[in-house]
Amino acid sequence: MPMKAARMLALETAVATEELESIISYLDQKLDDASSRNEPVPFLAYRNRVIFQTTLNIRQGKIWSPSQY
Repeated sequence: MPMKAARMLALETAVATEELESIISYLDQKLDDASSRNEPVPFLAYRNRVIFQTTLNIRQGKIWSPSQY
């Protein structure tokens, strides 16, 4: 499911690459804060980070994805 969502988002031009980078940075901070306090990792933050990072990787050509989905 995360890969399918990432592929769909990678094709969506309304979300800029800079916005993805900003979101990933925010989610990294949120996950790091939870980890530093020895709290459970927020599942949705982790899941969303995986989706957004995969989306960014697809856009940058680091992960191959069919151009049509």
